[in-house]
Amino acid sequence: MPAQLPDPQLGNVVSEWSVGWLQRTLLCLCLVLLGGVLLGIGISAESTLLTVVAGPLTLILVVLLLVQQAALKVVLYTHGIERRGLLGKQRLAWDQLQSVTLNIIDPASTAAVGGGVLVVLIVRAFTPKNLKPQAVVLLGKDGKKLTLHKYLKGYDTLLESLLPYLTERLIAGVHQDLNRGITVGFGKRLALDPAAGVVFTGLFGKKQVLPLAQVESVGTERALLIIRKHGQKKPWQRVAARSVPNLTVFQRVLGQASGAPLAPPQPDTWSWSR
Repeated sequence: MPAQLPDPQLGNVVSEWSVGWLQRTLLCLCLVLLGGVLLGIGISAESTLLTVVAGPLTLILVVLLLVQQAALKVVLYTHGIERRGLLGKQRLAWDQLQSVTLNIIDPASTAAVGGGVLVVLIVRAFTPKNLKPQAVVLLGKDGKKLTLHKYLKGYDTLLESLLPYLTERLIAGVHQDLNRGITVGFGKRLALDPAAGVVFTGLFGKKQVLPLAQVESVGTERALLIIRKHGQKKPWQRVAARSVPNLTVFQRVLGQASGAPLAPPQPDTWSWSR
């Protein structure tokens, strides 16, 4: 097979990722079950229209799903990423990346909507505390989004290599702003102020500030970002992880600047935190 020529904008192809057959099969089964439910409702309600339409509609949806999933492909390049599908291509160069958002959903929270306390406790007992994102949203400086979904075959492997790389790229820009005395926001709730520390904006715009010297730890638990203060058992703040763009950048920068047990800071780089 001849080698692919480098892309003029994104460089050489590093890897390609597509939807696996297991994911396709599970999605098709969901559609078939939905069709069965519609058919059952039609029969029980003696609705001729719903009974007749349920079968062909399910078949059409399954075919469309298979075609869409077969066409979906994510190509990773040395200088960017491309998502291909039936409706065209989405491309994002790494030097145009603004933020990475991890869409982490806690199954226990979902179960709480339709079940009681017992259901929530059972779900929590059988799910790990360190939940993986259902999807990763890459936002470009032009406002366009490129989403990576968990139904990609090798999704976990892709994230294990991609997220640390993107975190390192984004950290450099954050520290440049902090070193210049600029406050860096991480969504609507959190910000890092080089003079004050961590700033949390609550209801009605009320702000709470935690100096860097008082930060005990920062990390994620289930679908929450947890920030703890020295001398307090109760977390200083709990914030939904999916509402914090550049979550891994926030954790790294805050952990290193406050002295939390993460990777040691480089003196020449983290001058703003001294």
